[in-house]
Amino acid sequence: MRKVDEVAFVDIQLKRLYRLVLLPFILTACILLAGFVLEGIWSLSRIRPLMMVLTQVPVIAAGLSTAFVLNGDPIVELAESTPTGWRKVQVTRLLIITGANLTAAGLLFIGLHMMRLWPRDMGWVSIITPVGSIFIVNCLVFLIAVLTMSMPTSSLASIAIWLFLCFIWDPYITDPVRQRLIPLFVAAAGAIFGWNLCNDAERNVVKMAAL
Repeated sequence: MRKVDEVAFVDIQLKRLYRLVLLPFILTACILLAGFVLEGIWSLSRIRPLMMVLTQVPVIAAGLSTAFVLNGDPIVELAESTPTGWRKVQVTRLLIITGANLTAAGLLFIGLHMMRLWPRDMGWVSIITPVGSIFIVNCLVFLIAVLTMSMPTSSLASIAIWLFLCFIWDPYITDPVRQRLIPLFVAAAGAIFGWNLCNDAERNVVKMAAL
């Protein structure tokens, strides 16, 4: 019975978020189509700089989508008054949106890698870069959302995290494993801290009432 309830709960969240779940796959299809079309027109040296820009779009979209789904429900007190709890709602939404974006990022890398269009491609290990970026951004946006319960703040935080990775961190650490190792640990620690804060029912209700 409990398993049925869990499945029903996830299904409810999926129905509410299905547009944002589909978004990363639509973006992936569009980027792959652009790569396929340009492959027959441009040289690899011209396509790769464009792909360097386009492959950042899913990371930005993932962060903004996560900020939206974690701040789009003002009835915290209602969730806290049920056995479900606010933490379960937030974490389920985070897992759904992150899972969709990670899957789409993996498909995007595989497609561009097979076409030899992935920027700075170092082989299959390079998949760590896009997947790691989305995991890092989403985990830290989860923490910011729990701390502030503000969509504008969470959205700005997602952009700031992406800018840091893209323009400050990544250009100086080119090895994919070293590039993502420390940020992944920081993001995971942030998500755990957010998980603990999210369980403070009284704080959640008071915080939302103050907004």
